[in-house]
Amino acid sequence: MVCANRDCPFYELHAENGPFSVADIQCIITDAVQQVTFHESEVLFQWGQPSSRLYALTSGMVKIGYHSCDGREQIVGLSSPGNLLVGLQSINDEHYAYSATAITEVRACKINHSILLARVQDRGDLAIRLIDAVNAQLAHSRALMQVLGHTSAAAKVASFILLMTPKSQHGNCWFSLPFSRMEIANLLGMSEETVCRIMADMKRRGVVYSPRGHIEIRNHDRLQAIAAGATSRRHHS
Repeated sequence: MVCANRDCPFYELHAENGPFSVADIQCIITDAVQQVTFHESEVLFQWGQPSSRLYALTSGMVKIGYHSCDGREQIVGLSSPGNLLVGLQSINDEHYAYSATAITEVRACKINHSILLARVQDRGDLAIRLIDAVNAQLAHSRALMQVLGHTSAAAKVASFILLMTPKSQHGNCWFSLPFSRMEIANLLGMSEETVCRIMADMKRRGVVYSPRGHIEIRNHDRLQAIAAGATSRRHHS
């Protein structure tokens, strides 16, 4: 199967006859893959459902979470192209341990668990790619833990913005951030009021501009300084 998703860990990295174009890239697990599309707010899978698929995102963003006993949604992870395989945490489990929902329209490759694992037993190169995907998952989890580990509420928000900045963007930039203030607050373990106050303060100081669904970083150095804790201590969650 020809595939232009360079962010998927299973696209063919090397061509036998030298340089190749996007059109030449082949998926190395063709028999395990189906290309799918999800609309905004559509569920990829729910907690407790049989765990049978992974998703490698081509475009869009997915939130990973669960609902607490009182019905509140707790976001515990995020996924975008080049970030991680959605569903990887449950690859060896019978049921998904969390839910995954499209935040924006999502295009993805749906990968069959059992076929993938069967292929891994016979192909060392495929096993290495799966290990790389696991390492990417761990790196993402560590980065999110670092964000949540800040004692300053302002540092948490600033670190979250930096974490969500696409890798292709550098310095001052503009990108999509399809989260409400409430969703950011839930993810960071803060009140919505505190998130709103911090975002308004950073806007007044010319650090970021945050219209609905987007973020413009106007002073990247200052944003990094806030993330590092070089800011006022008056903000509390």
